[in-house]
Amino acid sequence: MSAKVLECDLVVLGAGGAGLVAAVKASEDGVKKVIVLEKAKKPGGATYFAGGPGVGSQMGGGRGAGQGGRASAPGTPGGQSDQGGSGPQNITSQFSSWFTKKVGSENFVKGPRTEKYKDLPDPSIGPGRGGSFLVDKMVEFCQKQGISILYEAPAKRFITDAKGKITGVQASAKDGQLVVNCKACVIASGGFGRNYEKLKKYWPDEYNNEEIFFLCPPGMMGDGIDMAEAIGAYIDQTKWKQSDGGGFFASGPIHHPYSWAVMSIMSNGMLMSVNLKGKRWKNESGSGFNGVSLATQPGSVAYAIADNDTIELAGSQLGSSGGMMPGMASDPNSNEARALKKWKEDLEYEAAIDDEGAHGNHVKKANTLVELALKMDIDPAIFVETVEKYNKFCETGKDLDFDKSAQMLKAIKKPPFWAIYGHRYSQCTKGLYGIAVSSDFEALNPKGDAMPGLFAAGDTCTIYGGLVMGPGGRGNSSAASTVPAGDKILATTPSPCQGSTAAFMSGYSAGVHVAEYLKKL
Repeated sequence: MSAKVLECDLVVLGAGGAGLVAAVKASEDGVKKVIVLEKAKKPGGATYFAGGPGVGSQMGGGRGAGQGGRASAPGTPGGQSDQGGSGPQNITSQFSSWFTKKVGSENFVKGPRTEKYKDLPDPSIGPGRGGSFLVDKMVEFCQKQGISILYEAPAKRFITDAKGKITGVQASAKDGQLVVNCKACVIASGGFGRNYEKLKKYWPDEYNNEEIFFLCPPGMMGDGIDMAEAIGAYIDQTKWKQSDGGGFFASGPIHHPYSWAVMSIMSNGMLMSVNLKGKRWKNESGSGFNGVSLATQPGSVAYAIADNDTIELAGSQLGSSGGMMPGMASDPNSNEARALKKWKEDLEYEAAIDDEGAHGNHVKKANTLVELALKMDIDPAIFVETVEKYNKFCETGKDLDFDKSAQMLKAIKKPPFWAIYGHRYSQCTKGLYGIAVSSDFEALNPKGDAMPGLFAAGDTCTIYGGLVMGPGGRGNSSAASTVPAGDKILATTPSPCQGSTAAFMSGYSAGVHVAEYLKKL
């Protein structure tokens, strides 16, 4: 069957935040014909999960797209400074001012929800803010600038000439096969956070055939990474811990897609966490996994347990200096502050629908510990024994099992008693096992040589050559080495593209550099 053939200067794979920004910026910089291929029915990709719960208001601050899709506002990447000139550090530092000029003066994180999302029940949870705000704006600019976005058109393989230069992309379309001839390509199709088999290959201990909740779109299968590898791109094989800054697992269970306020209370270290056997499994107030992964627990599930006094205390601290995330809701008029104020209403609502037999797992509420255990489907005798042992630790101020700090030990005595359900989750791979790119976002082969015409951005790529893409305020636990790319590429330390802001900036930089590349042809 003959394929439909399209001609363009640049093809972009993926209509998420990174891809759309790359397309718009390249078009602005003189690339005449740009086509974006998107496998889904609509734009957004993982970006629609960004800018959700717990969004900060500081420029360049925040945590990137973490639990539930947290994202920081546009700003200079952590570890970078504007040193002038035309180097990559200066280019990425220009992103914030470029974005502000493109969309107006409103901060895309603190701005109001777009009209079509404004009625969602929890104003802190995307879509509708942050990532989807950017996507909507970039789609508008694509339309204004004559950039074609083809939906339900998944890319399948690259077409190259005898010298290995990109000359086109073969894709599928709703009406048959499609070939897009091009002079260059930006791969921005994301990582493989939804590809269970590939995830299990690299992290068999975490992906152990137990249930897992995916905070990423169904199409995030790593197609672009596989396509690049098939024509000789170097795929980063660095083994990262998933709980590191560049990882994609939280340090514990997540309560989603319900209220951000409930999630925040569940994560408060004052609560006691038990597994489905009714046993404590970690230091609830400690950082990271504390040596224990939720994947090792029955069903990869945990409940956060508290009596009414502790729930009231945890709720009263939300958004304050004593809350889970100090400063996250310092603006009383912000969407986050309004969401956090609903904590009691949200808890009661979930407990009520659970009592009514609603499908799924929710907050449990009971007047006795035995009743609570039965609602959690946990052996009452074991659960009561666990609570009584924990209460003794609270009385003495000494946790003999997990060494939890005395000030976080809160006895479970006053009814009603609460149990908040949480399960493990996976997000996007954020450059883990991604395409190695230079600081100009050119795809590299195993020798460190740039592959002509092939660029990558966002969660698809792992950055080499001394460029740090982690958002500010997170530290640089996975910062790039200053060792130049080239023959030493296998010895350098990559910097994964972390979080939505970094993805947007990498798309911006890729757009700049692919435009420069095409001007030289």
